[in-house]
Amino acid sequence: MSAFQQFLQDHDTATAALAAWCRRNHPGCGDELAATVLLDREADPQEYDGPLQVSADEPIRCRRVLLKWGDQVVSEAENWYFPQRLPVEMQTALTAGDQPFGAVVAELLPRRTTIAIHTGDDVLRGGAAVEGFIAELEKAKVFSPVGDFVLHVTAVMEGAGVVLAELREHYRRELLAF
Repeated sequence: MSAFQQFLQDHDTATAALAAWCRRNHPGCGDELAATVLLDREADPQEYDGPLQVSADEPIRCRRVLLKWGDQVVSEAENWYFPQRLPVEMQTALTAGDQPFGAVVAELLPRRTTIAIHTGDDVLRGGAAVEGFIAELEKAKVFSPVGDFVLHVTAVMEGAGVVLAELREHYRRELLAF
């Protein structure tokens, strides 16, 4: 396990891990983690194909972001989340703001359960274990080419005792290099 993977697992949210990692390893390059929102929209439940229990009775949203430390993109993420499980002010912050998902829901004391981890090398080797994952990444049509990433993590986030979201996180090589 790489030092960054362990660092990520030692934090309750990717947002907290990324901010702490960048402060420690890239001081002077930025002050805080910021999200550039590429998409945040209500999704048809039929579009979603992950581990969350989705029904036609409860809306689900898809949010795609670039996470930046200063001017450098360090991560790209797709979050499938249940807006009605969040307080109204958090719903508004997600749809109208540029904060990372983990920062917005921090008051709920979220915890992540990792479902899958693929290193950049795993993805470049290919095979059945990563084919579906690569297809999902490419289907989003807004993320960088698969070779730009060093680590891919899929996790489910719970907060205040309820499932909030599935997180598909893609960590850029620049995170470890710049």
